[in-house]
Amino acid sequence: MKRREFLQYASAIAGSRVLPVGFGMSALAERAYAASPNYGNVSVTAPTVMPQVINVFMYGGASELAGNLSNIADINTNSVNDYSAGSAFGSSFLDTMVEDAANGQITANEFWRDAGGIHMEDMLAAGDMSVYRTIYKQKSPTRSHRESIFMSHKGTLDIENSPGIGSRLALMMLSNQNAYAGARLADGSSIISLDTMTLPFVSFEGDSQTFAQDPDNKIPLYLRGLTMDNSFNNPYTRSLGYPSDGSIDTIDSLLSRRLSQLDRNKYSKAFDGFDKREEMEGRMENLSDLLNGSDANGNQSSAQQLGITYPNTSFAREIEAAVTLAIHNPETLYIAVGTPGLGGWDDHNNGIDRYADRMNDLMEAIKAGMAHINASNGVDTIRGGTRNRTDNIVINVFGDFGRLVNLNNSGGWDHANNQNLYTFGGAGVRPPAEASALGSVIGTTHREGRTKTNNQYTVPDSDSPTWEPMSIAASIYGYFGASNPEILTADPTYNPSGDQTLASKLSS
Repeated sequence: MKRREFLQYASAIAGSRVLPVGFGMSALAERAYAASPNYGNVSVTAPTVMPQVINVFMYGGASELAGNLSNIADINTNSVNDYSAGSAFGSSFLDTMVEDAANGQITANEFWRDAGGIHMEDMLAAGDMSVYRTIYKQKSPTRSHRESIFMSHKGTLDIENSPGIGSRLALMMLSNQNAYAGARLADGSSIISLDTMTLPFVSFEGDSQTFAQDPDNKIPLYLRGLTMDNSFNNPYTRSLGYPSDGSIDTIDSLLSRRLSQLDRNKYSKAFDGFDKREEMEGRMENLSDLLNGSDANGNQSSAQQLGITYPNTSFAREIEAAVTLAIHNPETLYIAVGTPGLGGWDDHNNGIDRYADRMNDLMEAIKAGMAHINASNGVDTIRGGTRNRTDNIVINVFGDFGRLVNLNNSGGWDHANNQNLYTFGGAGVRPPAEASALGSVIGTTHREGRTKTNNQYTVPDSDSPTWEPMSIAASIYGYFGASNPEILTADPTYNPSGDQTLASKLSS
């Protein structure tokens, strides 16, 4: 955040721990009125340990093929272009992967080997991952990016002026704050009150619809999303952006002198504001050291101290920052992340040239992130405590929608309605059916569409569970203790009943 943006909110910092995210994308929305849910009607019981959710969104709509080659033989027979041709994926693309077939692309669980399949197999075997193959848009089967992005970030079909998942979660907690008083965090401490929490909602992707505000319900500053970059640039220090000519020291001296002349009881909010700013500055500096290490002192980053090496990519840096924040600050509850450095996922053209490498980079970074999480039990937190569990951290990876499985004449795929949800960790906060599904692939599909046309797609089998994309939002609310999260995904016009959680269609 730029210093100018920070100073605009300096007058409000006395009562807050965080700064608000900007909402540039909301200018795209039409100004139609959208009724807000009644947050007081959400029935909440605080979970055993407060969850920490990292939501990774693949803008553009990623093909499902990285995580689902189960239909590839039928797809290839009906595709307008041959997947196994030399000009496409290669003659060995349809081969099952065995040790003596190094170029075979179909792994044991029918992932695409070169598109992150090896990393997915490793995480699946470790029980760190589930793949849901039937996230299928039926209630509003639009394939438009804007509507699909907003629906996924807001967890609702009524997207105009409606709040995002992060904002709904904050308002759910605010309306039920008595339920969260005393709730346990992953370092064994308890929530004192919501307004004392540090960085509860964070965006690493700048302006995000997941933090779009509710037009009918004001969110206090301390529960709004804070934007930061993947280097933890510190918006709380007074020295940010100042010249290195000693002027900041003069300002600090004058400020200290002035404060010494004031009656703390009379100006308690001002004093509290400066105290909180100083506290936040220290914590942000601690986070920066944990992410970057300190070369001058020979210190290593949090991951390096645990023997974890992240790939040298922009996306891996983002995941390392998000995971480092979650691990070392149990009060960070919800984090929004994009996929910077990988490019978008709108693979109408040349998907064969770009998609596999991007998916491999994504899954390799997530695997490092899960190794970092799993190794972090017992590490110190920026609050001065010791983390005593890491099974409360959930990572979700999904996007706008799915893509056709037919290989088009441009070597890519056009829009479709079925996609994968890749979800990781969180066995300690998922409901039993979901926790049991870690290490599994859920949902089966088959190909439909007229042969040899650019309209081949997968749909869930008739005996397979299937979910709307809004079920991901419902599940997040459920992790935080909502027993009726469908209230937060419902709207009276488009979706009166809302959507159920992932666990609702699983057998425990």
